Amino acid sequence: MAASYGYAVLVVAEKPSIASAIALALSTKDNPFTTRGGSLPVHELERTYEGKLTKFKVTSVIGHVYSIDFHGRFQSWDTEPGLLFDADIVKKESNPKARVCHHLSSESKECNEVQLFLDCDREGENICFEVLDCIKLRSPARVRRAKFSAVTPAAILEAMKNLGT
Repeated sequence: MAASYGYAVLVVAEKPSIASAIALALSTKDNPFTTRGGSLPVHELERTYEGKLTKFKVTSVIGHVYSIDFHGRFQSWDTEPGLLFDADIVKKESNPKARVCHHLSSESKECNEVQLFLDCDREGENICFEVLDCIKLRSPARVRRAKFSAVTPAAILEAMKNLGT
């Protein structure tokens, strides 16, 4: 994918409806997006980005990618709370049937950049790091963070102009 376009960007939103809104904001009447199904939809379009023709793949997670829990022996309400401070934790996919991590990994393989359009709060920041744990970008790669407070075309395009690192 990136080879035919020279540059490819994976845009990740916090939920599918926001991914759709981003794809709609980035597309034009003459250059609409297409959508592939799967566990999570992927909206694809091409547009000029930083002076070069770029393939955009816009997709999402569905909230947290991972959840953490204690090992089985600590999962009783009868557990002494003080023991939990030193207990090991288990990290696992929040929704294994959706295969979100696999989805992000496969969609990012040919991408040079990821743009994280996740909520601008502590939970959104945490989800950003969970996404980064899953992806595999081509080298050299860039990770950019979008900051926006409204899901409108104007706000999305403004966030695209002011991506952080």
